[in-house]
Amino acid sequence: MLEEYVAKLQSENPEIRYEAAQKLGASQDTRAVEPLIKALPDDNAKVQYAVVSGLIKIGDSQAAAPIITMLLTEPESRVWGLMKLNIGMRLRNGVLDLVPDEEAQDGSLSSQITDALNGDTFDEQQRAFFVRLLGRTNDIDHVDLLLHLLIEETTPIQIAAAEALGELGDPRAVNTLMLFLTDQSNEIREVVIEALGRIGDTTAVDPLMIALEDENEWVRRAAAEALGDLGDRRAIHALTPLLRETNLMVQDAAFEALKKLSYGSYRTTIG
Repeated sequence: MLEEYVAKLQSENPEIRYEAAQKLGASQDTRAVEPLIKALPDDNAKVQYAVVSGLIKIGDSQAAAPIITMLLTEPESRVWGLMKLNIGMRLRNGVLDLVPDEEAQDGSLSSQITDALNGDTFDEQQRAFFVRLLGRTNDIDHVDLLLHLLIEETTPIQIAAAEALGELGDPRAVNTLMLFLTDQSNEIREVVIEALGRIGDTTAVDPLMIALEDENEWVRRAAAEALGDLGDRRAIHALTPLLRETNLMVQDAAFEALKKLSYGSYRTTIG
């Protein structure tokens, strides 16, 4: 059956190629990866989307470079158009998740992405996506570039840069990230805090305890989770009052953080 659908990828009928790509993706059979990669240049937008979607469903990291190369060379493609929409989140996250950790060994992919960021071919949404990709390459040579983007760029690029720095986990980013804990953008403050939690440098503990009093509930939630991840018991006294938070999301985050800081034995009664 697999061979039948692989053969149908060569059909002159785009509907048949589309159905074949769908079936191969749904099979989640890694033997379908190579023929789907070969089908990426299909001149039919619907088929190309099905091929990308199928490769994401299979989840084999060898598909990352060909998909990203396609995105780099076809900035006006229908796939890009779909990825920019809210419903394109599955595609965006799917491509990000395909990027192998070992990419930093040769750096070829991250070099292509850097070149794209330095040019003017791509719009803000596309550049933000490429910035996030840098965080998935595990290439710490790009920390300085990401810090520059965090400081100098527009809000969407700043948010992407903070996420990428958190993914890379390099402590060199901590001091610069902490400068944005008072940024006027709620989303920037939130993502910076999440990045600090991922990096794991306890230098951030005191500023994060202050962030527990932020006016925005998503920022307070992020601060509680980050403090739990950092594992510094100095945060216990700052987290405890949040158990009486009216916002249940923040309250739950504080409780989970306290459990981590108490080595899983934390108990409380809220009256």
